[in-house]
Amino acid sequence: MTDAAIGGSRRAYLTALVALAAGAALALVGYGLVWVTAEVPLLPGADLLDGATRVQEFTGRDLYPGAAATGWLALASAGAVIATRSWWRTAVAAIGLVAGVTGGTVAVVFAATSGAAAIAGVTADLGGPATVPTTASPNWLVALAGALAVTIAALWTIVRGREWPAMGSRYERPRPGAGQASAWDILDRGEDPTADPTTDRKADPTIDPGPP
Repeated sequence: MTDAAIGGSRRAYLTALVALAAGAALALVGYGLVWVTAEVPLLPGADLLDGATRVQEFTGRDLYPGAAATGWLALASAGAVIATRSWWRTAVAAIGLVAGVTGGTVAVVFAATSGAAAIAGVTADLGGPATVPTTASPNWLVALAGALAVTIAALWTIVRGREWPAMGSRYERPRPGAGQASAWDILDRGEDPTADPTTDRKADPTIDPGPP
């Protein structure tokens, strides 16, 4: 592989990592924002027409706690991409893909239905009626943007990730027998195992070259 190809592979690797991590963070932020406000009874169990009301804000995490957790799953997959290689990297990228698709799909479903089913379930838990006046917020778009970034980065990693470098590969110890003599072999030859092997012994007459 040429230097240009190696450089391009590293740039693609870093770009995918940044997109995956940033998308996961954006999804977490998006699901933590207020998605809808609802008018609920001030007292649990009261009717909207008979009693005082209050405005209740619901975040995306309140409405869809499972989907909100996909941001953490995508963030974990970003870290796993760094620490893995080959087919393991493809597997963890697939997990990130599932997280991105799930988080984005839920955001789209909320936009299409204004979160009616989720809001009904939450207000019922608060002791209010199943149907209450609501006002939707566009904050779901933040979660959708993060989910899309995670999905694209995960797909990219699945397709190209096996070609990218792995964390710490340059610091791995050489395998035994990979062209390096052991200290015992060097001593058997009558040489100093602590000496620099690149030293030209013939150029320095003070160095004993050892037995012929």
